[in-house]
Amino acid sequence: MKAQRFLTLLQREWMQHRLGWLLVMLVPPALILLLMPLQGPIVDGDAQVPPPVAVAAVAMLGSMAGVFALSWIVSMFQLPGLSRRDQQDRSVEFWLSLPATHVESIGATVLTHALLVPMAAVAVGLVCGPVMAAAALLKIHGFAGFGQVPWGSLMGIAVLGWLRLSIGLLLMTLWLSPLFMALMAAAAWLKRWGVPVLIGGTVILANVLKELYHNHVVAQLLKAQFEGAGKALFNASMTLEGRGAARQLEHESFASLLQLVLHDLGAAFAQLASPHFVGGLALASLCFYLLVLKRRQAS
Repeated sequence: MKAQRFLTLLQREWMQHRLGWLLVMLVPPALILLLMPLQGPIVDGDAQVPPPVAVAAVAMLGSMAGVFALSWIVSMFQLPGLSRRDQQDRSVEFWLSLPATHVESIGATVLTHALLVPMAAVAVGLVCGPVMAAAALLKIHGFAGFGQVPWGSLMGIAVLGWLRLSIGLLLMTLWLSPLFMALMAAAAWLKRWGVPVLIGGTVILANVLKELYHNHVVAQLLKAQFEGAGKALFNASMTLEGRGAARQLEHESFASLLQLVLHDLGAAFAQLASPHFVGGLALASLCFYLLVLKRRQAS
């Protein structure tokens, strides 16, 4: 019964935002495909033309990364305002009349926008990848380039990239949860002034501590969270760095790449044993409680 209630709340998010999500995920790849024939040469005349395999790989992995990045930015931009959505559209009485707890209602919103939508974007990018790769190959190498690409192996690499990015997204969301949960709590309690007050107050506090006491604790804490989130998303083991990454991937077998991905995931999970991560989860839990408390007051 509880699972059914929670699925209903997730369905509410889909029904309310599906058009915007689909536009964000599908319109940019479609525009790139439509405008690509109108563009000039992608590679300058004096530059070395990359091999077809490299062109296809970059297009496929770039498709996943691009669709994900745009969707994630849009979702994070929306998330703080959703903490007061029911009060703003005056539907709070209706949703409070349903047999769903405040924790379920807020949890469904956070889970959908912070995790499920970006994960769906990664999957959409994976599906669009072969189409983008074909268009890039046709633009640079013509039809002759298609036969020089081992499509089966390339799809295997793309699936491994999707797997790493999807699991990394879960870990990154946990790392960043204190930041977006704090923004949501501030927006819930201070309304439209919540986000500016929180950001401005953090900047002022950081500068006061820095200038008067030579204390960089605020900047160091934020840096630790962002660094942890970035490594959780990709390259936690620092195995693929700089220009060597492309050459390394080009000559690796699927089995060795799978081992590389598992090693990188192991390093990402090992980072969770960090006081910054644990402290961030504690702060996120406190902010979640403040959201529940504010919603209870509305009832």
